Amino acid sequence: MTFPLGSLRAENGTPASSSAATRVVPHWRARLALGIGLVLWLLALIALATHSGTDPAFTTSGSAEQASNKAGALGALFSDGLYFLFGFSAWWLMLVSLRGWLGGLARVLRSEQAPSVPTDPHEPPAWLFWVGVVVLLAASCALENTRLYQFEARVAGGHAGGVLGVLLGPASQTLLGFAGSGVLWIAALVAGLAMSLRFSWLRVAEAIGTWLESFREKRAERIERAEDIRLGERALREREEVVEVEHHLQEEHLPIVIEPAVPELQKSVRVAKERQKPLFTELADTKLPQVDLLDAAPGRQETASRCASSPLRRAR
Repeated sequence: MTFPLGSLRAENGTPASSSAATRVVPHWRARLALGIGLVLWLLALIALATHSGTDPAFTTSGSAEQASNKAGALGALFSDGLYFLFGFSAWWLMLVSLRGWLGGLARVLRSEQAPSVPTDPHEPPAWLFWVGVVVLLAASCALENTRLYQFEARVAGGHAGGVLGVLLGPASQTLLGFAGSGVLWIAALVAGLAMSLRFSWLRVAEAIGTWLESFREKRAERIERAEDIRLGERALREREEVVEVEHHLQEEHLPIVIEPAVPELQKSVRVAKERQKPLFTELADTKLPQVDLLDAAPGRQETASRCASSPLRRAR
C-alpha cells in the first residue's frame, strides 16, 4: 500500500500543515476585520446623518436631557467632533472608508480564489493613500470655508469647514486672493480624490471617451439601419405599383390567339374556264346570284350596200 508524499508530511506535522495554517489564519482575520469595519462604518453613517445641535457634546452642552442621535450619546460626541474639525467635509471620510472596505473585500475574495495572487507592480504605495486623504480634507475644508460660509449656522462650532477650514481658508485668500485660492484648492481636491479613492482621471476620461465613441457608433448604425429600411420600403412600394400597372395593362388587352397559317391552294384551270359570268354588272351590292345567260351583243355588221338595195326600193 502506498500513500501520497504530501499526506505523510501532513501527518508528521511537517510544513504541509503549517502552510495550511498560514492560509487559513489570514483569511479568518481578514473576514473578522471586514465585519467589524462594516459595523463601525454603519454606526458612523447613522451618527453623522442624525446629528443634532441640541445633543450634549464637545461644542455644546445641549438643551435635551437625552441625545436624539440615533447612535446614542457616543454617536452625538462622534458626529460633533467630526463636524467641529472638518465641517461637512467630514463626509469625504465616509466615502474614503467605504472605498477602503470594498477594496479589502475584493482582496479577500481574490485570495480565496487564488491563494498565490501576485502583487501588482503598478499599485501605488500605502503612504500615497494617506497623503491623498489629507490633501482631500484640506482642499474641501478650505473651499467650504471660503465658498460655502452660508452653512456656518448648521455646523458644530459655527465655522464652515471646521477648524481646518478656518486655518487654511483665510490664509489662502490672503496669499492668493479669492480666485487664486479657488483654483489652488480645486486642483488639490481633484488630486486628493484620485489619490485617496485610488483611481486615475486618465482612465476615467478614457472610459468616458470610449463610451461616447461606442454611443456614437451605435447611433450611426441605428440611423443607417433605419435609412436602409426606409429605402427598402420605398423600393417595395414602387415595385408593387409597377406590378399593379402591369396587371392592369394585361387585363385591358385582348387575349392573344396564335392561329395556324392557312396554306395557299392552287387555282383550278377548269373552274376558272367554266365560271359563269355575272348577269347584271350594275348591281354590285345585291344579294341576287350573278347569272349571265346571254352572250354579249355583237358589233354592227354590213348586210348590203346601197347599190344593191336600190332596185329593191324601186320595186316597192
